Amino acid sequence: MPYALYYATTAAPKAIDRAVLQRLVPLHFTTEQDALHAAALVLRGGQFVWLIEGPDLVLGCEEIEARCRPTLDLFRKLGP
Repeated sequence: MPYALYYATTAAPKAIDRAVLQRLVPLHFTTEQDALHAAALVLRGGQFVWLIEGPDLVLGCEEIEARCRPTLDLFRKLGP
């Protein structure tokens, strides 16, 4: 499972290093799309996505939120 999603109940710090990430338990996924879908669910639940890492991929919280926006908009249209 090459993609790791890190999230928490608090916003990500400005600098995320390995020491900070080691305090979190990553969720692992086989595809980038699965990780992004999970990130959308985390954001919808009111938590904060910190980072997605994978082969040749590092997405920070702002880029993750931007890439999840279409899914979040769809969730809003469908209701609670």
